[in-house]
Amino acid sequence: MSLHQNQIVFRAGNLAQRLFEERMLVITAHNSTLHRFNEVGTFLWQQLDAPKTVDRLIQSVAESFQGFDAKRDSRDIMRFLEELGKKKLIEIKDIKANVE
Repeated sequence: MSLHQNQIVFRAGNLAQRLFEERMLVITAHNSTLHRFNEVGTFLWQQLDAPKTVDRLIQSVAESFQGFDAKRDSRDIMRFLEELGKKKLIEIKDIKANVE
């Protein structure tokens, strides 16, 4: 899966989640697997309470975490989101152009 910054990301259905000791725990129903996120992963997951573009998610991290390095950290965030997609924790859609 190749992720682009203008794609929309949103949480997949059939997930159980809980914030525990400041870390997000998510269980996927299709394989009963527990996923535990670090601080940035937890932040990103919480940002997905509504669908967002990849670019907006990256901007949110940059605004919220000191020491954000746009080149390095943007790639890390995109890899993390790609991994969530592979694990079926999120869905990724292209933005459709408005046709008039």
